[in-house]
Amino acid sequence: MEDFKQLNPQEWKLKVQAELAGLDYNEVLVWDTAEGIQIKPVYTQEDLLQTVFPIQTTKDWKIIGQFLPDANQDTSYLYGLKIKDQQIDKLKSLPEYLDLFFDLEKPFEVLSKNNFASFKNLKYLGLDVLGHFAESGDWYRSEEEDLALAEKLIDEGNFAKSVEVNASLFQNAGANHVLQIALAISQAVEYLETLGEKVAPKLYFKVAVGGNYFFEIAKLRALRNLWELILAEYNSDAEVYILAETSLRNKSVLDVYNNVIRSGLEAAAAVQGKADVVYAFPYDSIGKSSDFSEELASKQQLLLQKESYFDKVMDPISGTYFIENLTELMSRNALDLFKKLEEEGGFLKGLFEGRIQKMIQKSADREQMAFDEGEMILIGVNKFRNPSDQPKPVEKPSLPIMTQIQPIIRKRLAEKIESDL
Repeated sequence: MEDFKQLNPQEWKLKVQAELAGLDYNEVLVWDTAEGIQIKPVYTQEDLLQTVFPIQTTKDWKIIGQFLPDANQDTSYLYGLKIKDQQIDKLKSLPEYLDLFFDLEKPFEVLSKNNFASFKNLKYLGLDVLGHFAESGDWYRSEEEDLALAEKLIDEGNFAKSVEVNASLFQNAGANHVLQIALAISQAVEYLETLGEKVAPKLYFKVAVGGNYFFEIAKLRALRNLWELILAEYNSDAEVYILAETSLRNKSVLDVYNNVIRSGLEAAAAVQGKADVVYAFPYDSIGKSSDFSEELASKQQLLLQKESYFDKVMDPISGTYFIENLTELMSRNALDLFKKLEEEGGFLKGLFEGRIQKMIQKSADREQMAFDEGEMILIGVNKFRNPSDQPKPVEKPSLPIMTQIQPIIRKRLAEKIESDL
């Protein structure tokens, strides 16, 4: 190392400028993101906006898969399983070392009929009454009853985590990275203000990870930073807990095996972003997944663990100039947007007045335009399409006609191309 001269940032920029042969540095190499962040071609130590420290979580992460109605399902490599409402009667046959993540569709019915204290490994309950209201436009029963149910589950203490902030909705509906972070912490603060500080240790974030690798890493790290900052304001020492799942927004039934590559990269970004739990959707999840595709999806993470050795280093991203700079800028922009949301009345009021829906729609329209015009590329979908590919029609869920608010709708980028075919 002593034989190599250390270049300062100005020397790096002069070198880049010389390679441009007269072209303007800012016009050619600096570009603006959808979040209003400028990306440069070269990053140095001077771009570390503050002192950075490794994220102190376990080196390993929880690999979870979907519970399958197959007595021979291989769970030897898994930390946990996702469970649906209708699978509750099969829980007692599962090994107790598996952490179970319960996706609730009908919480009042399921919770009233089952004694969850008897399930020692059912630790994570996906109850998000605010998220359900945002996505469906209606409460399960009413605002008072729904929040009372959440408070009851917190007080009973049968779950390690019983309140979910389902921020995956915002990503899959088209919100940009900064908007996703701001909405996630705004929703979480709504729970804190409504249910009290006792909700803090029982709350976790579910986040969807898209295909912009470095941005997704920075997004998860920024979310963790901001939530730690907010917890400190509430004098809470609760942990920040993030469940990351791969996005559905950039998936398609066209050239469907490309979804394996996309979800593999997304899972890698989730791990490097220091998610505590990672779930990868199968490549054919847009239609009807199979036992094979579900197992393949969860075993994608085995490659990251056993062949890429992602579990051997505590935090390899820490100190990287570009990602640390991007994380800090995302954090600052998201904090500013969060403060604006709070000044206007908070998450729930923003839904009732339609401001949140408009922000997401504006971001989604911009992303959709980039995809439609070929600036954003999905191989096999809007670029290098297989002419012999004949996808099966995708059944779209019916939308409610009358709701209390305009619901936030998940939408995939490829839907129009698929329907045209």
